[in-house]
Amino acid sequence: MNPVRVSVIIPCYNGERLLADTLRSLVAQSQPPHEVIVVDDGSTDGSAAIARSFAPSVTLLQQNNGGESSARNRALDAATGTHVLFLDADDLLAPEALARLSEAAASRPGAIALMGCVWFDSDSGESTATRRCTTTAFFPKIIESNFAPPHCWLAPLDVIRRAGAFDERVSIFEDWDLWWRVGLESPPIVLVDYIGARYRQHRHSQLATTPPPKRAQGHADLMARMVTAFFTRPELLAAHGDQLFWSAWTALKVARARGIKWPELHLLTTQIRRLASEGPDCVTHLRLAVVIRRLGLPMALPFPHLVTRLAALARPLSAR
Repeated sequence: MNPVRVSVIIPCYNGERLLADTLRSLVAQSQPPHEVIVVDDGSTDGSAAIARSFAPSVTLLQQNNGGESSARNRALDAATGTHVLFLDADDLLAPEALARLSEAAASRPGAIALMGCVWFDSDSGESTATRRCTTTAFFPKIIESNFAPPHCWLAPLDVIRRAGAFDERVSIFEDWDLWWRVGLESPPIVLVDYIGARYRQHRHSQLATTPPPKRAQGHADLMARMVTAFFTRPELLAAHGDQLFWSAWTALKVARARGIKWPELHLLTTQIRRLASEGPDCVTHLRLAVVIRRLGLPMALPFPHLVTRLAALARPLSAR
């Protein structure tokens, strides 16, 4: 069994209020990480000083503000471990997290270990939700939604690099965007029956501060990229084209409901039309796909029966 050396990567922008708590949760690990890399992403507060105060356990890198994806990629370039865990500067790990994840990853070379997460209120400390992943395959579930926050995953560093690391053009759902691309590499997932990730909910978090229209636009762009990639993988398109189509359609509906204009959705609408025309039979035979081909997306979207009877419409015509 090859040893697992964990590189923990923490992007930080003006995170001095919570960074020390995050780093203390790493110091308290029963199995210490191989390295902790904090990337100060152009902070104007005392984040860098806090990271330095944990030396030599923490390596500090500094750069001009480029966003979380840029900061994580900077650390990935510098990482020397075999595996990587992405931890945000306001989140925490339970004491056995790295030990449990490492044991699972070592048991199956090339696998990604995935543990459970608890959401907690930053002010009260009370838990608000708990989630355990139950799937050991990326597809089709990763098409519909992300499995878990970034610090639930322990992945081989070479798999992350082969998947292209983080897309620095992406500023919302960047971790989901990474994991579906990792799924294209077909690594197995080993589930860890441990609630080791603690996700802090507070008013300054990315989720709380991102307006709904921006989230909708980010989801639409993500689905457009995913559909584009699936057309280069015919076996995946044949197996999961229906889930891909309905997820892309849902992203379009939500984006339009949030006020996103048609020109901003050009990439997604192009790929939905392509699915309706060139996709596998499980898509092209759908009544909605026929409507899209005949009338176009703007005309198809407002049809009342397409909204109220999606479940019925999801059945291929051949099954009617």
